[in-house]
Amino acid sequence: MLFVLLFTIGAGSRLLASPLTVIESAASFPIFPQYEVYEDVSNSLVFEDLEGTDAWFKPDTQDASFGFSDSAYWLRLTLQNQLAVQENFVVEMSYPLLDDVTFYTKNSAGVIKSLVTGDAHSFSGRDIQHPNPSFRLQLEPEETTEVFIRVSTKGSSILPLRIWREQTFFEAAAKEQKVHFFYYGALTVIILINIAVFFTLREKLYLFYALATFGYLLFFFTSRGYSHQLWLPELPGLNTQFFLSSMPILALFSLLFAREFLKSKLHSPKLDMAIRGMIYFEYFNMVAAVVLDYNSAVKISAVSAFVLFGVLFVAGPITWAAKHRAGAFFTIAWIPLTLGFAATAGRTSGFLPNNFLTEYAMQIGSGLEAFILTLALADRLYREREDKILAQADSLQIEKQKNMAQSQLAEAMMSDPITGLPNRSRFEWLVNKTLCDKPEQLFVIGIARITRLGEITRTLGLESSERVLKSIAKQMNAEASAIQGVLTSTNTKGKAEAAFQLSGDTVGVLISQQAYQNNRTAFHDILNKLLLPISLDDLSIELGPRFGCAIYPSHGKNATQLIRNAHVAMENPSHLATEVGVYDESLDIYSQDRLTLMTELRGAIEDDSLELYYQPKLDLRNERVSGVEALIRWQHPERGMVLPNDFIPLAEETGVINALTDWVFDRA
Repeated sequence: MLFVLLFTIGAGSRLLASPLTVIESAASFPIFPQYEVYEDVSNSLVFEDLEGTDAWFKPDTQDASFGFSDSAYWLRLTLQNQLAVQENFVVEMSYPLLDDVTFYTKNSAGVIKSLVTGDAHSFSGRDIQHPNPSFRLQLEPEETTEVFIRVSTKGSSILPLRIWREQTFFEAAAKEQKVHFFYYGALTVIILINIAVFFTLREKLYLFYALATFGYLLFFFTSRGYSHQLWLPELPGLNTQFFLSSMPILALFSLLFAREFLKSKLHSPKLDMAIRGMIYFEYFNMVAAVVLDYNSAVKISAVSAFVLFGVLFVAGPITWAAKHRAGAFFTIAWIPLTLGFAATAGRTSGFLPNNFLTEYAMQIGSGLEAFILTLALADRLYREREDKILAQADSLQIEKQKNMAQSQLAEAMMSDPITGLPNRSRFEWLVNKTLCDKPEQLFVIGIARITRLGEITRTLGLESSERVLKSIAKQMNAEASAIQGVLTSTNTKGKAEAAFQLSGDTVGVLISQQAYQNNRTAFHDILNKLLLPISLDDLSIELGPRFGCAIYPSHGKNATQLIRNAHVAMENPSHLATEVGVYDESLDIYSQDRLTLMTELRGAIEDDSLELYYQPKLDLRNERVSGVEALIRWQHPERGMVLPNDFIPLAEETGVINALTDWVFDRA
């Protein structure tokens, strides 16, 4: 650590020869004074050693920059106040990253004043609460004083010296601070917006951009000395660590953002490999910023920055050439930042002069980059939103078409393909729903069967029989829909369905029992019209309809049972063909045993387990037996004696009668 050296030289001592800066009433501030520099290579000289030193030289520029150097540098100049009044001045080294800066002044009376400050010292010890090392100086009218400044730093030795009137200095500092904090505020808003978007969309792209922007914010906030002033005034070492860490943070998340934003893996595998290599290096750089010494960490970050800016400078055009829209935004955004970085690097290394452009180039470039990339992300969000809206519209259209197709398929599955009437499934649904909704009411299931449809098909062809079916279906649906008491359903097109196609030649309706009793004539008129012959291709054709019905709940408790019993009633020979057969359980000859009886009869014929009984036939004229009648008997092993009346009619219906007749002939 530097020590403060105070000593007094006699009044007759002469001032050291140094460039003279005269402050006149017409002077504009700040003043960029001419000064001489002495390089202390050993970094060991103290103020009293300068008396006999003659190796002073004038730098080529007003703001000398010596790059990375282990030497200490001494500056000297002479100030003369030619104002008519006493004035307070500020001597400023306008580069906040100088570790040790010691100001000395010696007036004509030989009075020495000094101040030790710098980035490596506590902020509370500063003469002026400002990020840049500064020293307050008071001059009487016509007073002349010499200023010596010793600078020693681990980083770049940039020596921008300014002389201010005190009031002008604070006014300029306030304006500059407003500009800086507007910049920091803008970056903070960008960070918060992107974090909010990240938590909303869960896309890591926006998190990477927020963290990269935070890296810029941290870098400039620490490099401009505001973190030392506002955050860590008593912890300069920690402040330095934040500055060193800000560079790999900035680089790492800029690379992660660029890789995600440009989709380099998709558009350029080689570029993606280079970016991934840089990402791995930045992980190392983050560790190096913590464990290595200041100069080594800064040099690694500087090398990293050159490679980073080189890679990302070509990344935009490569993806742009691949016709990726983001590449255009990235190229435009990265140009000002790259130029700003080049100017800053040139200033830091001493290749470029220290002026407003090189001092603020990277900050201006980063601001432009943040603005352009924010527009790019907004454009991306807008396009993604448009794509999602279009995708949703397409999805809705597809879903609509799918629903229409499903409706059409359901309609087709629930409709007869010939007549277009709803089929048995639709009828059963209507019946069961109605019975469930109104279990206390009485309902009638009525069916009509066209018995001659098969004959029409065999005689005139399938097309003619289908035309007959369509005509009858249209007629029955229209007339049934017009009668009060006929229950209907509504199809997907909003059309009422009153008549239902139960099979190829059978139509059914569901009727309220009370409505039927109150308006029998209307229902009978429909049936009577079916009894009339129809005209087809100049032919008058009888349809031969038969009718049957079953009543809920006495004839069945569900649609299947009621439809079955209505069929049984229709086939009952106890009523005329022109009448409606009503189900009667006592006349129901159908049972499950009846279905299996014919199978068992075939087995009995094959097993020869039937028996014949011969009944003599007596001729009454001569009272002699003229013959015998063969009577078949079936002794079933489980059912016992099965009477002929129970199996002969079934044999006739099913065709088993032929095998039975052959067996009787063979046995008799």
